Amino acid sequence: MKKYSEGSTKVEEKKLSFFKKIKISILDFDGYQNLAAEKISRTVVYIILLMLIFSLIVAGTYVIKFYQTIGQIRNYISNEVSEITYENYELNIVPNNGEEITRITVNENVSVPVKIIINTQTSDETKIQESMEEIRAEENGILILKDRIIIKSEFSTNFMEYSYKSISEQYNINKIDKNELISLLSGSQINTLYIMLFGIVTIYMLVIYLSTMLMDVLLLTVLTYIVTRIAGLRLKYSAIYNIATYSLTLPILLNIIYFVVNAFTGFTIEYFQIMYTAIASIYIITSILMIKSDVIKKQLELNRIIEEQERVKQELKRQEEERKEKEELKRREKEKEKREKEKQKKEEKEEGKIGKEPEGDNA
Repeated sequence: MKKYSEGSTKVEEKKLSFFKKIKISILDFDGYQNLAAEKISRTVVYIILLMLIFSLIVAGTYVIKFYQTIGQIRNYISNEVSEITYENYELNIVPNNGEEITRITVNENVSVPVKIIINTQTSDETKIQESMEEIRAEENGILILKDRIIIKSEFSTNFMEYSYKSISEQYNINKIDKNELISLLSGSQINTLYIMLFGIVTIYMLVIYLSTMLMDVLLLTVLTYIVTRIAGLRLKYSAIYNIATYSLTLPILLNIIYFVVNAFTGFTIEYFQIMYTAIASIYIITSILMIKSDVIKKQLELNRIIEEQERVKQELKRQEEERKEKEELKRREKEKEKREKEKQKKEEKEEGKIGKEPEGDNA
């Protein structure tokens, strides 16, 4: 059998919009024939756009959670802290309970809360290291020390460390108290931080997700190739790659929904990654079987056309033979008539001669 993308079974390439591709990828298995015929460059652009949407939603979710965290910190400072001083690049936070080290957990209702440790009243390196180990054990954590702040994010295994000196020089902050800090956490500068954070997380997540997606596509491309060979199809490698890529559409959208729900409610689905891959595999197998079925239908239609053409050919041949037989019959009848006329003329001529001969004798 010829390659599916060639010959009589060739699918004409159609330019499809981004959202049309999403609809076809999820709801129309027959439409995978058109998706398979897409140029690889368009498929790459499609998956980049899909990952960009995913990254924007993840970044937006992260910024909203960060906004909620800042709000809870602001409320904690307002209600639970008696004094805050910042001078000569050193911060001192005195809680109402008088404890040397304070531990706060914010966003407790989600699966990944943020743990905040305030340790500004001591320079004991041992206690600082103990606090850092506590933060290291968390997915999201903030350690506030006398001279710097350390942030641990679920998106990175490394600490992000910022000295108060660098922050002060960047934002021209030399001295601050409790009321000024509350105002700072509510003003335009914090909004600028939200925007910067949104941009940084979007770029970071886009790079991470594209790298992960590349591995998923490669694995699913191998699966698609195996399924096509088992099904007896010979597709171009570009078509195999396209089918593997578009099969990830629904899993990606479900992953987006799951991420948002998990971020705000803490709801988790065990073995979600397995379900993610299983859905893509189902789409691959089903779309290949649909393409195989379409090839068989087209082959049957082609066979019927060939049979019909052969029947018409035989009928025309039969009619031609009948026509020739009729013409031969007519020719024979004409020849017979001609011979009969010639015989009749000959007989008439002979009879004429016989009638004249006696008159000659008598003379």
